[in-house]
Amino acid sequence: MRALHYKMMICGQPSFRAIGATLPQLTYEPGMQRGFLLSKESNQNRVKGRYIYTKLGKLVRIDPESLEPTEEATESLAECRFELDQQKGLAMVEQRRGELNALYEALDAIPDANVEFEDLNINLLDLMFEVQGAYKKNEVKTLRIKDYLARENMLANASFKILDRQEGDKIAEKFSDQLDAFTLTLKLPDGACALTVTRKGTVRASDDAPDELLLLIKDLLPRFHEAEVATAEVVDPVAAKRKRK
Repeated sequence: MRALHYKMMICGQPSFRAIGATLPQLTYEPGMQRGFLLSKESNQNRVKGRYIYTKLGKLVRIDPESLEPTEEATESLAECRFELDQQKGLAMVEQRRGELNALYEALDAIPDANVEFEDLNINLLDLMFEVQGAYKKNEVKTLRIKDYLARENMLANASFKILDRQEGDKIAEKFSDQLDAFTLTLKLPDGACALTVTRKGTVRASDDAPDELLLLIKDLLPRFHEAEVATAEVVDPVAAKRKRK
């Protein structure tokens, strides 16, 4: 199963040029603590490659004399496969979502680069319908619903397997505001393919999923991203004064 994790990337063209010019100078070599290995697919609008860095951890051991647990600092090399797409405004890492933090810290350390990563907030219902329109032969397999009223006065975040294929779209519409993820099974010429998309922009697909499918999802993410607007409570000072009296 392939896993791609996306965030919105806020980065102006001058900053992106600085990133593109700096990363080739930070090429990883054996024995280094960190460095980059860029792909030949990288260009002025897209940077793709691997970020190798030292990951710090702790190992708990039992002291043979006191039989008390002791902590020992550990270091290991970790790999982050990434892509930065200036035109789409997206940053992506593979496999582990936490690698986005490591990638951001590396980019933020570049003196002439001003970059921010922000969580996606995807309108999953509209995105799902768009995928279904592109791949007519599909089934809704599971829906993850946030704050589902399981029983009286009880809420649950849960994934539900859809038993009736004809009801999948209707259920997704009913819970569109609470939809946290969906999984589709797409019937392709080369066989069936599973696809999962979450509200925060994680995309999971079968290992043999065609590249065109993953590129379609990538194109749809910024299109169906809905910025969360902070709302402030409006207070009527006259009414508030009367209430205090």
